[in-house]
Amino acid sequence: MSDVFPPDIPRNDPDRFIRCQEAMHIGFAAFVDRAVAAGWNADEVLTAIIELADNHALMLASNADLDGALDVLRRGGK
Repeated sequence: MSDVFPPDIPRNDPDRFIRCQEAMHIGFAAFVDRAVAAGWNADEVLTAIIELADNHALMLASNADLDGALDVLRRGGK
């Protein structure tokens, strides 16, 4: 995958989300193209990416919840 350019605008900028998409687009399109060239059809690839993204988001949320619970336990339940 090609490099993803870092953000060049502050977190509260209303264009930040679209800038993130632009930064990832070339590498993403190349990734999809490679999967299609390997024999998967585009619908399968895009559906798999959506499922992977959803599962990854759930994992990150679970990790954050676990970290919060561990912090409470470390403080003695306070």
